[in-house]
Amino acid sequence: MTPAGLTPGEMKTMEGALRLLGERRRPAPPPVITIEGSTVRAVTPEGQAATMEIAELARALGQQRMDTGSSALPDGVKAVLSQGPMTVWVHQTPPRVFQLKWIAADSPSRFGPGTVYRKVRIALPYLIVLAVFVPVDGTLQLSDWNECFFRTRPLDSLDDPLCFPALLNCSKFDPPDLRPLSWICTQHLDRRSLGREKDENGRLRAGLRLLLHCLLDTGFNYSSEEHEASSWFTESTRADPRVASIEAWEEATRREPLFVLDVPWLPAGLSVREVVQRIFRLQRCEGGGVATASDLARLIFNRGSAA
Repeated sequence: MTPAGLTPGEMKTMEGALRLLGERRRPAPPPVITIEGSTVRAVTPEGQAATMEIAELARALGQQRMDTGSSALPDGVKAVLSQGPMTVWVHQTPPRVFQLKWIAADSPSRFGPGTVYRKVRIALPYLIVLAVFVPVDGTLQLSDWNECFFRTRPLDSLDDPLCFPALLNCSKFDPPDLRPLSWICTQHLDRRSLGREKDENGRLRAGLRLLLHCLLDTGFNYSSEEHEASSWFTESTRADPRVASIEAWEEATRREPLFVLDVPWLPAGLSVREVVQRIFRLQRCEGGGVATASDLARLIFNRGSAA
């Protein structure tokens, strides 16, 4: 018997188990970063590689500053926030009366191809849309994580609070922990036109246009009630008698369109800045700093080109 009271065979088995446990606890090797000429190359332990020009890397690592980059901002974009590889455009539409495609009361389907719609004219307050752009093949493109909110006053600060939008197709999740707070359903967003844009400026602007079209023009139905926890329209019907139903909303609009600035819309409990920071957090874009080879490799893979 060995000093531990184990037979030689048992001791050998234990040594093997301890060696295997040590290998499992050993951290994975970091990616390899090399510089040759004007190009930086990152290679993962699995052999995947990406490259990036040094000048572009330097710009990406530069200190944050007020700069729209290569984009001419469209009308209505109140702020641009970036962190890591992601960018969020904060767009505001002023209060006005909209003509919308709304599901008819006698529609045989609650959503999908069999849905019957009718036109409604309702006033909306300030409409705040957060268009979230992520890197795809080395350029920023519209993501599926876009959100929508209401306000009764124009945005003066990123610390201004937001309210949930009383709209169908703006989804509530339960629990909301790992999902958007007010997700814009983009099932019918046709992205084919984005591929025809020749530069990032065109793709960003086209992405915002498509998102607003998808939100306001493609038809409001009960998809959120069927596929998510609810829509913020359904959740808001108890906020005020004037928006208790779409018919009541139409009637209130006919009487006084600006009534929407007096409605106690459901508070989101967060400011614009806090919601955007939450989006970054959910997408693992916190901090955005580069402190290790892994951080640098992630930036090169997100913004560079496959090698």
